[in-house]
Parts: sequence; C-alpha cells; structure tokens
Amino acid sequence: MRTVISASRRTDIPGFYMHWLEYHLRQGFVDVRNPVVKDKTYRVSLRPEDVHTIVLWSKNYRPFLDSPVSRNPAYHWYFNFSLVDCPEWERGVPPLEERLRQARELAARWSPHHINWRFDPILFWEGGRRNNLGAFPSLCDFMAGLGVFWCTFSFVTWYNKVKARKECRSLDFYDPPLSQKVDILSGLSAYTRPRGITLESCCNDELLAAEGISKGHCIHGPLLSRLAGERCSLARDTSQRTDCGCTKSSDIGSYTMSCPHQCFYCYAKPVEPVHRNMPQSPNEGIAKNDR
Repeated sequence: MRTVISASRRTDIPGFYMHWLEYHLRQGFVDVRNPVVKDKTYRVSLRPEDVHTIVLWSKNYRPFLDSPVSRNPAYHWYFNFSLVDCPEWERGVPPLEERLRQARELAARWSPHHINWRFDPILFWEGGRRNNLGAFPSLCDFMAGLGVFWCTFSFVTWYNKVKARKECRSLDFYDPPLSQKVDILSGLSAYTRPRGITLESCCNDELLAAEGISKGHCIHGPLLSRLAGERCSLARDTSQRTDCGCTKSSDIGSYTMSCPHQCFYCYAKPVEPVHRNMPQSPNEGIAKNDR
C-alpha cells in the first residue's frame, strides 16, 4: 500500500520551501529528523510508485501553484488551506484577496473536494471583546460558492512557547470557557450547514457537544482513497494528539524549517519576514539531518 505524505504540520512548505520540495521529489526521497529523538532520522520515499497522496498544509499556495511540481501528473495532491482574516496576528501572510484567488485556482485545477478549509485558530483578545470571527460569514460564503464542503477549526492552543511569546510581547489573548466555545460553534454551524459546509473540530473532542460539530480529519484516508481511486491506509495516526482524527501519514517537514508568516500563536518556529521563497538551494537553511 502506498504512503500518504504530509507536507507539513511542522512548517509551511508550499509557502516557503518549494525549491526544497522540488529537489527532493526529483531525488526520490527525503531524510527526516525525528522531532522527538533529534539524533535519529528516517528515510521517506517520494517516488511516485510509493506515494499515494501528498497532503499539503499552507497559508499561501502561490509558490506551489506557480511551480512545475503542481503540474506533475505522477502525484495526487490534497490541500489543507488555513484561511482566516487576522492580519494583526499573522503579519507575514499574503492579503486575503490573493489567498482567495489561490483557493479558486486550487478548486478549478483539482476540485473543491481536494480542499479542506481550515479556519484555524479562532482567536479572542482584549478580554474577549475582539475576535477574528467577523470575516467568517463572508469566507464561508466564498468557500461554499467554490463547492468546498469541509471547514476544520480550532481555538488557539496554549503551548508553553506560545505562552512565553504572549508574555514577552504583552499580547492580550483570551481563552473563552468551554460553554462559550460551544455556544459560538453552535452559531457558526447554524450558518455553515445551509451552505453545505460541515464544521469539524481539530483535536478537541469536548467541542463535539456543540450542535452540528463533527470530529475533524485533516488527513482523511477514506476521502483520499476516493479522490485517488486507490485505497490508502485507514489506520489512525497514533503519533498525533489523542483527539486527532487523522489517518496515518509520513510527515516530511522539520521544525528547523522556520516559517516567516509571523503568526504570534504559532506552535512551531516563526521568524522575521524574508523577501524570497526560501531556500534557494535544496539544502539552504535546513539542518544537516534534514538534508
């Protein structure tokens, strides 16, 4: 059975590392550093005969769409597209209008069923008086118009590095109580359901108590099997968090591959912005064990 490749939960490969991905697809493999045991690596084959689907995760698909890789018929693709409108907390993300053009192009070149819209994360600040939900109805209308039928969401998760960044920069994030989250989600679901979009919770099963909310599957073996016309693994990915609904895949990214989107809530490794798609050479900016 061929392997599903995840590229990547650990950084934005389509947005910043397309040269790296192009190089390793030509090479036919990539050596990936174990994110837990850092002196260990494992080799992942990227040969078309070994790859079922490459699942991409990004906030900016323009470098991918403009790359020859996107026109390679040897690979099946699936797109997790994180799409919110919150420029004050995502300073390096392209303007919303450009990202909507990308979503339209992805749906046209593949299909709406190849896109999982991630409204991720839901943010509150200033004691809960402000949030990033104002753009949700218009984004929902746009994605429904394309024919997208899933929206995966999460509330910001307070990892230690996120807490440290919050305190260092005096950021005023607010974490609503569970009852308020359930009420919010019930209202969002009442908006999305008539438009044919199902809201799915990413890694937070307690939110399934909200009306109309389903368990999320950002990598969904049954769907990938249907899209590719070939069965892939349906086993749960036990390397993910307990409430994660994703099926098994091999992630080829690395936390050493810094991301210049500058999202203040990032759980990985954000950096200051750069003015180019990086890296220019296959190994630039990549730790030795990730080459």
